Amino acid sequence: MRVLVVPEVYRPRDATACGTLRDAVAWIGRWLDLDPALHVYWLLPPRAAAGYERADVLADRERVTLLEAESLGRGADRDLLTDTGYTTAQLEAIREGIFEADAYLDAVVDQLRSGRFLLYKWLLEHVDHWAASVRPFDVIANVHDLQVPLKYRYCSYRNDFQMYMECCAVAFADGRWFTADVDRRQFRAHARGFLRPEVVARADADALSIGSPIDVDAFDETYASAPRTLHLAGSMWSKKNVDQLLAIGERLHERFGVGTVLTSMEAIPAAASAPEWVTAYPNADRATYERTLREGDLAVCASEYETMARTPFEQAASGQVLLLRDEPWIEECVPADHPLVAPLDGLADLAVSAVERWGEAVAANRRLVEYVTRERSPEAVGERTYADLRRRVERKRRAYEAAPPPALEVVARVLTDVEGAVALDSLVRRTAEYTADGRPFTADPDHAFVDLVYALRSLGYVDAGNPGTPVFRPA
Repeated sequence: MRVLVVPEVYRPRDATACGTLRDAVAWIGRWLDLDPALHVYWLLPPRAAAGYERADVLADRERVTLLEAESLGRGADRDLLTDTGYTTAQLEAIREGIFEADAYLDAVVDQLRSGRFLLYKWLLEHVDHWAASVRPFDVIANVHDLQVPLKYRYCSYRNDFQMYMECCAVAFADGRWFTADVDRRQFRAHARGFLRPEVVARADADALSIGSPIDVDAFDETYASAPRTLHLAGSMWSKKNVDQLLAIGERLHERFGVGTVLTSMEAIPAAASAPEWVTAYPNADRATYERTLREGDLAVCASEYETMARTPFEQAASGQVLLLRDEPWIEECVPADHPLVAPLDGLADLAVSAVERWGEAVAANRRLVEYVTRERSPEAVGERTYADLRRRVERKRRAYEAAPPPALEVVARVLTDVEGAVALDSLVRRTAEYTADGRPFTADPDHAFVDLVYALRSLGYVDAGNPGTPVFRPA
């Protein structure tokens, strides 16, 4: 099985800081463990521009190929267009790295909101799809942060047009992976306003809510005997309600002498770092963040919305008792009846209660971490996504075998003269010995390259997962 993954790098100068990319790295790591015959292709911006190394995306492994190409946007437009594809350079990278190597794709996992129409059109041009016995590939929309009305005011360019276009691109893709179930619910609710109900129902029936993976074992869940430090981590965007968070910090300081530490990969406003009870680390690197994970005791998340937030739950996994604003996005993130939840105007009282009843708060946080471990582990999310990929390939294989095309007989005859493994380009050349006109099987426009792949699978051969031209070997 061969899969192309196209993540949105929404921090274009620091790819490893993007939750979208880190999520995909976690899936792929699990896929490679599950399937020794899998090959993954990345389409990413160049390493030098985006600040990552091969090892950061597992591209130091033989079964992972990194395709690097400049995405849209220059200068001031760069941050605006991170969710947009595809450039000529990106398409050329796919052609050179996959199709010119006589390789193929079973699936494309596309995180980019716009450009899917262009990508699909361009891929079809390269796969003889009219002659194929089964659909050559599936394009799966990986939905992260669906653009719906409650989010418009936090973004200068969002309006109904953006939502309509994104929902259509999701509805008509071959598959849908929603990082957060809240976005799946929002898709159902809003898409019904302009798409036929049966279209929305059909799209939802084939969708997955996959979750955002967190490796809890990578953190040290140890708790203080009493809280001394509130750790407020992450960006200072408006939706985070930083003023309310600082008010909570001030109340805890006045009441209990608790200090507040701010860590952010971005600048921190002077007003936020001014109080004497605040220690601020603007533009914090990973080492600073991880040190503060060990030193902090309490955390508060007051966000109006998130897409299965990662940072607060890393804090919880580090033994920081996490208090959460009660909003729809947390429903899939916490166990039922979780007590460390309150509306925005109740978070300060909840923080006071947590300090006063510290033992109970710690016990509740432990239950939260157990839930996150079960539902959001890299293993769980990787297995959900891999199962969907495998299901798609197996469904096509069964359809192929139910009405076997001429390719099956030709490939079977070729394999009688082959001992062991065979490369796809070699197989194509060998088919010329078994065609009436002496040309390779796929030279006839009525026969598709992908039919040879499914013929090999039906005859018990598996892709070795190697780079370059795929080699198939007997299972």
